[in-house]
Amino acid sequence: MSNEWRIGSEEYEQALQQEGEYWGHESEKAFSQGIPFSADMRRAQRLQVDRGAGLPQQQVYDPAAERIMNGDLYQLLFDRVAAVSPHSRVLVLACGPGGLALELARQGHHVHAIDISRGAIALAERMAEENPFTENFGSLRYTVADLNRIELEKERYEAVVAWDGLHHILALDRLMQQIRSGLAPTGVFIFSDNVGMSFLSRLIGGALYFILPTHVPYRVKLGFALGGKKKIKEEMTRRSPFEEVSSGSILEAVGRHFTLQWRKSHTGIGFRAALAGDLRGPDQRRHLFLRWLKKLDDWAVDHGLLKGDHVLAIAVPRKD
Repeated sequence: MSNEWRIGSEEYEQALQQEGEYWGHESEKAFSQGIPFSADMRRAQRLQVDRGAGLPQQQVYDPAAERIMNGDLYQLLFDRVAAVSPHSRVLVLACGPGGLALELARQGHHVHAIDISRGAIALAERMAEENPFTENFGSLRYTVADLNRIELEKERYEAVVAWDGLHHILALDRLMQQIRSGLAPTGVFIFSDNVGMSFLSRLIGGALYFILPTHVPYRVKLGFALGGKKKIKEEMTRRSPFEEVSSGSILEAVGRHFTLQWRKSHTGIGFRAALAGDLRGPDQRRHLFLRWLKKLDDWAVDHGLLKGDHVLAIAVPRKD
């Protein structure tokens, strides 16, 4: 994928279609095994899903591990949205199969969620229809749309949320303009995303993933270790053309349109999410190790020993 591609060109439209179909297919694969965390945070099940040829084969979605690693970050997001209003008008960008949007609606907010994948949106709508937690439910609607070209209604939303989706956006600066315009005067923009992994983080995380017992066999891990970053990135880009197209420019684009009120770097140990899911062993032992790993990771980032490859930030529109 090239940043020089012209939005609206035939090449771009083909890539966009591939992107939507890929993530829809990934959601459907997970749903074929149960309910993934990405679709319903409360009812999520532990799933084992085949990644497909070209990547380490077995991928495990463990909701307990996800809560250990990122539960505090999700809670910070929920608390900040609630601080704007207990019934905020919220826009969720790149919502995937809808887990975050559904949870915000369960907390009383009025949520509009957008994604490029028709397949993922169809599954999100199914989860909303099946939702058993209806007390204090706000409202929820989904839209299939291209965030590179979207036009947002002015001052419509009190909070805009993006979780691990901005690095797929080609026209990032334009999207920031739209978010700024779409926020109410007292609104907030909350995002968590990949802003680039340092060599040290990659080295430590890769070593841990290789040494520790995982659902991916050691012979497969060795092959990817020898191929390195390039091999995995090429395979992911072949599947998802927009993968990491703007990881290195997210904070700069945000800074041109917003003022950061608060920022937390996290995930200093590379591939932490993969390790959290793929680690083998009894649940009690795995989860105890992950809690220790999370504390060590947070401590290393907080003390500047490691650079977090993700950032969770709260921003408000610039006044100029």
